[in-house]
Amino acid sequence: MPGNLSKYHSLLLNLKHDIPAGIATFLVAVPLSLGIALASGAPLFSGLITGIISGLLVAPLSGSVLGVSGAAAGLAVIVMTAIQQLGFNVFLLALVLAGLFQIMLGLLRAGVIAYYFPSSVINGMLSGIGIILFLKQIPHAIGYDRDYEGDITFFQPDNYSSLSELLHMLDFMSPGAVLIAFTSLLILLFWEHPALKKYLFFQSVPGVLVAVAAGIWGNKMLQAFYPELALGSSHLVMIPVMASATDFISQLHAPDFSALSHSRVYLTAVTLAVVASLETLLAVEAVDKLDPYKRKTPTNRELVVQGIGNISSGLIGGLPLTMVIVRSSFNIQSGAKTRAAGFIHGLLLLLTVIFIPGILHQIPLASLAAILLVVAYKLAKPTVFKTMYSAGLYHFVPFCATIVGLVFTDMLTGILIGLATALLSILLENHKTSLYFREMHIGNKIILRLAEHVSFLNKANIQQTLEQLPANSEVVIDATRSKYIDYDVFEIIQNFKREATLKNIKLTIENLRGYGTLAPVTNARPPTYDDQRLLTPAKVLKILKDGNENFVNNLKSNRNLLEQINDTRQGQFPIAIILSCMDSRTSAELIFDQGLGDVFSVRVAGNVINDDILGSMEFACKLAGSKLIVVLGHTHCGAIKGACAQVQLDHLTGLLDKIKPAIDAVSKEADGDNDKVQQVADKNVQLTVEQIRCQSPLLKAMLESREIGIVGAMYDIETGKVQFYSDIPA
Repeated sequence: MPGNLSKYHSLLLNLKHDIPAGIATFLVAVPLSLGIALASGAPLFSGLITGIISGLLVAPLSGSVLGVSGAAAGLAVIVMTAIQQLGFNVFLLALVLAGLFQIMLGLLRAGVIAYYFPSSVINGMLSGIGIILFLKQIPHAIGYDRDYEGDITFFQPDNYSSLSELLHMLDFMSPGAVLIAFTSLLILLFWEHPALKKYLFFQSVPGVLVAVAAGIWGNKMLQAFYPELALGSSHLVMIPVMASATDFISQLHAPDFSALSHSRVYLTAVTLAVVASLETLLAVEAVDKLDPYKRKTPTNRELVVQGIGNISSGLIGGLPLTMVIVRSSFNIQSGAKTRAAGFIHGLLLLLTVIFIPGILHQIPLASLAAILLVVAYKLAKPTVFKTMYSAGLYHFVPFCATIVGLVFTDMLTGILIGLATALLSILLENHKTSLYFREMHIGNKIILRLAEHVSFLNKANIQQTLEQLPANSEVVIDATRSKYIDYDVFEIIQNFKREATLKNIKLTIENLRGYGTLAPVTNARPPTYDDQRLLTPAKVLKILKDGNENFVNNLKSNRNLLEQINDTRQGQFPIAIILSCMDSRTSAELIFDQGLGDVFSVRVAGNVINDDILGSMEFACKLAGSKLIVVLGHTHCGAIKGACAQVQLDHLTGLLDKIKPAIDAVSKEADGDNDKVQQVADKNVQLTVEQIRCQSPLLKAMLESREIGIVGAMYDIETGKVQFYSDIPA
């Protein structure tokens, strides 16, 4: 199906969800639009114009599927100040210019700012707005409607705060409003019950519409039977009434373009553009979080579309618009699936204002308060707090700070408080552990492994950690993973090298390749034919010793195993063959920090010798070119213990008999069984080395001609160290 046809097909399929959601959002948008216009000192109809433009123009163009735009309460103070200083028509000119600036921001790809908002702040903003909504709607629910709908500031125009209002409202409680709000709330909760959602009626008819209808009908009943309890016009939705098209046109205002030369117009425009863009980007992140299908809004496109909306709003007398979290979240909670719901809400605003404004005049604010109380609870559910707490203090504290900031100040200030706290949390988190971590190993060994990006933010903590390292300890600083190291950190490490000598600290620094942006560490590659030919037995022994030193220091060469597979698919040129015990703790490749194609590994219980193993060694040295044979025993060897205890077990008996010469050679005066077992393990390695020399004339001849070397070694399973019994002359 072609792309456009598929899109419209999807819109049609989802209309059964989008129409009820659009109706519900429309009902909430009316009082909010009027209230914000009132708070902004603008004509009431300007708030409705903004809602109409957001639905009919912005929604179809927007990249946000579920976002709903409208007049923004966070801009009310800025708008009121601008109207008082400039006049309404000049303010409209500033709004048109603000829209142009927003388009420029979108084209300059400034929408990327949205990706830098911490999730803790976004979640805090959603929960904070939920708490504010809850606090602000309680007075409306009991019939105290002095404060305008849509107010989100702590200090209200009626000289009360969000909290003190809760006490003051009790003197003005209306039993009729309480009854209507309670009835509407019961209907909404009843409509949400999962058991009812399986019925088509409850799926198709929005509970919000039923709650509003019940509120209108309830107030009619009160007027008829208990007029003293009925709600008057001050407790109902009120919008400008237009008797004709001329009245409608008279409500429109045009910008005063003669004021283009006034500098204050441009300052106002920039302020509106920046604040509106910030609120929109925050709302975009919040809406994308709430979207059940997790669709992503293209932020640059959204800035351009918002700019087009604000230009249009300014040209006909509207207010600044942004994507609005309250309406968007309500749209999502009402079951919207596509942007059609936003369009429907704008279309209903236009049609109702022109043709049937009288119906809106009958809607009790108490019913709308009940609706918004449900929205508020869903935004600030206790599970959100529990989730953020489980994420850790560095997320929970900015989350709480954002909520507190929003509740006790206003939208913009609250967000800035949240962002500042999040930044402080990031600094503290980095100071603690973020970009490097510390590992404690056996005894007094300390390993500091630097991460990919080590910035000046880590300077204080690294300095403090190095200063506290104890004397006579072993310290490893591993920069293998680092791609960037700040000069300050590099300087601290260089200074510590001198301090380590004075404190008798054994210091190992791995792959510290300078400062700034670092070249990647070269991958360790398997030996080639030429590499192997140029090696001597002494050089191979040095490679194995260095590899074991890496292992003991919890370091490893930088390897790409897939790359090594490709390197060795045509042939292998191992540098050594290692005979070790089959014990699960004694993997030779790990102990010597070797990779694919580096060494032959032969493993058998007790690291004993037989003809098959000798044949393997002869192949490795004569045909494959290996330069060193290592017989590797290990401490606490189970095979040695079994041989000392004369264990008899089927085929194992014959294997353990090969260890008997070592047992016979060890003095019976050894102190304790443990000493005897270890002495037998040492002697067994030495005898195995001798047996290789004696039983293979080929290997003996290669040894005498110095083509190869043969050494014995003991691996300590407690420390990871390998002790070689002999050295090989260079």
